[in-house]
Amino acid sequence: MDNPDKNQTQNLRAIIDVGSNSVKLLVAEVVDGTVKPLVHEGEQTRLGRGVFKTGKLESEAIEATAFVAGRFADKARKLGVVEVKAVATSAAREARNGMDLIEAFRGVNVPLTIIDGQREAQLVLNGVRSHPDFASGPLAIIDVGGGSTELLIADDKGLRVQQSFSMGTVRLMEELPASELPTAAQRAKVIEALDAFLDEEVTPKLGTVLLSGTLVGAGGTSVFLSRISKERDDLSAEELDSLGLLLPQVQSLTDRLWMMSMERRRSLVGLPADRADVILYGSAIYEAVMMRCGFHELRPTLRGVRYGALLD
Repeated sequence: MDNPDKNQTQNLRAIIDVGSNSVKLLVAEVVDGTVKPLVHEGEQTRLGRGVFKTGKLESEAIEATAFVAGRFADKARKLGVVEVKAVATSAAREARNGMDLIEAFRGVNVPLTIIDGQREAQLVLNGVRSHPDFASGPLAIIDVGGGSTELLIADDKGLRVQQSFSMGTVRLMEELPASELPTAAQRAKVIEALDAFLDEEVTPKLGTVLLSGTLVGAGGTSVFLSRISKERDDLSAEELDSLGLLLPQVQSLTDRLWMMSMERRRSLVGLPADRADVILYGSAIYEAVMMRCGFHELRPTLRGVRYGALLD
């Protein structure tokens, strides 16, 4: 006779997503290709701080990131997860001392794999496709991270566009910093940089590909924009998956954020205080992509890299 407790433990999986901005944990039951999330947790460590200029991860950021990952792994094991894995993305793969991060993770007993941009994009697609609304048919996804943005366009025949771009919230913020109260000139420079990025990098990749009217946002920015819009800190994964922000709402939110002081943004319901700086750049990226590509709706989801990695 099967042991239900044993089967449940075998079905439990955990993945730690090590991004340029934050470290995120997902613990879930995975059965027959379905992911049932049990724990979603994240903590900002800014691993990518300075790396896009220096090409090197800072030792303090490595130490802080490994510490958080170790704590997340302990939490997952206490829940019954047998094996905890971690994947690292843009900051780690661009840094010349990425092995230092891997060694630091070994020190906290968490095996870490640094994945390339194309692998990251594929995991994002697999994760989003696990949602019933997006399991088939035309699909457009962007995952805006701290150091990179993944763009995926798919239809029933498969992937039409799969690309990882060196554009992210932390990277853009370091190139074009804003003051405590952003100025119109500072925002104009960000818009100009994004226009150039879309002209040079994105539009040529799209070509004549037919786009749907809905854009799926798989990164943290779309989630935080939704929480700010609803003035709630406690939106569940299921509630987020059912939400949609129309383009005018995204534009209005972006305008509001860029007119607020850092202090005011830190006090917003739905936005962690340590995201008050990068949210400006994340919202600007979404607004620019939606306007340029003709998307009328943004659908937020937590089903990105972590879901894809658990299903892999």
